[in-house]
Amino acid sequence: GSMSNQSHTYGVSKALTANAFTRTGYTFAGWNTKADGTGTSYTDKQSVSNLSSTDGATVTLYAKWTANTYTVTFNANDDTNKTVNQTFTYDVEQKLSSNTFERADYKFAGWNTIEDGTGTKYDDQQSVKNLTDKNNGVINLYAQWAPAQDTYEVKIGVKGEGTVSE
Repeated sequence: GSMSNQSHTYGVSKALTANAFTRTGYTFAGWNTKADGTGTSYTDKQSVSNLSSTDGATVTLYAKWTANTYTVTFNANDDTNKTVNQTFTYDVEQKLSSNTFERADYKFAGWNTIEDGTGTKYDDQQSVKNLTDKNNGVINLYAQWAPAQDTYEVKIGVKGEGTVSE
């Protein structure tokens, strides 16, 4: 979206118009006189004066943005209630931490956004990006467990002693 221009009078302090821009996954971090952020910085609604001494000059201020960070909380999804956290930055692809949970008689079968496995599935150490755009957001992933033995067969037999006659 665009913001309207604002008129200032030399020698008179006036607050900058409040930021009305939004950027998904980012938090507004103020204004700068240069697009690359190397110029003079101003905070939102900062009172300013004498941005230019040239009559009729146009001073362009560029919005500065900080990428949001969020946490992925890995849940053991067993009776231990153990969790491990990992921090992510919006727009930065990163691998999920390697699973460190163990469960007797079960093997780890990946992660899921829902405890019972009906949500979005993720593999161990899968590369992910932008799981949420909320600053300080939390995404819960739950360990999925499969029985350690895939299939097994139990044969119960009775060993006969001779023949049975009527």
